Amino acid sequence: MDHSHHADHIGGGGMEIMTELGESAPCKTPMLFTWDSQDLCIVFDWWHIRSGIGFVGSLLAVLLLSLGYEYLRAINAATDSDAETLPGPSGSKRDERLTSSRQPRSRIFRAAFYALQVLYSFFLMLVFMTYNGWVMLAVVCGAFTGHLFWSSRIVRSSRGMFCH
Repeated sequence: MDHSHHADHIGGGGMEIMTELGESAPCKTPMLFTWDSQDLCIVFDWWHIRSGIGFVGSLLAVLLLSLGYEYLRAINAATDSDAETLPGPSGSKRDERLTSSRQPRSRIFRAAFYALQVLYSFFLMLVFMTYNGWVMLAVVCGAFTGHLFWSSRIVRSSRGMFCH
């Protein structure tokens, strides 16, 4: 069965959306830096920006996502530092390997929490890769604000697996 007549309805990887007037408005996913927000899609085809209010709301959502990531980093750093600095005999610090081996649930929880943090950072990387200057600024402003709020909790660690 020939479906070539449907080719006009599919564009941008099937991410074509019908507007209120019945016209199709494809998602724009540029591979070059831009400040244009018209018909921008952020990560998913359902996150299609069709209006100025939608764009401002999306920027706010991206800022909050980035802010939340910094909060997650602070929580992760706090749980890691708590595990590493449990007092040992006569006030000395316990070796982390001893602490972790005695509490396998704690290790599993911390590993799962770290995996969530990595997933979150990769998602923000994809948001940043919309190549839209406004979206990039929202990610950076959220990171800046989150770091201001929670940087005192973040202990410098050897983990470098963060995408922003």
